[in-house]
Amino acid sequence: MTYFIAGNTAVENALSLAHSALPNAPQQPHDEPAPRRTLAVRVRIGAVLRAAAEREVRLANRIDPTCSVS
Repeated sequence: MTYFIAGNTAVENALSLAHSALPNAPQQPHDEPAPRRTLAVRVRIGAVLRAAAEREVRLANRIDPTCSVS
């Protein structure tokens, strides 16, 4: 059972609980993962795909200007 003690953070509570449950277990250092950059990658990929689609539409219009798809 975990009790709330003013001034303790959730990390301190979790560490104390882990130490009390496994007092002789080796402790492994925890490294924070690098921040994800998926949003920036998605934005760039989306921009590249939109530019390629616009170019294909322009080329298609040069080949057959009578055909228009909306």
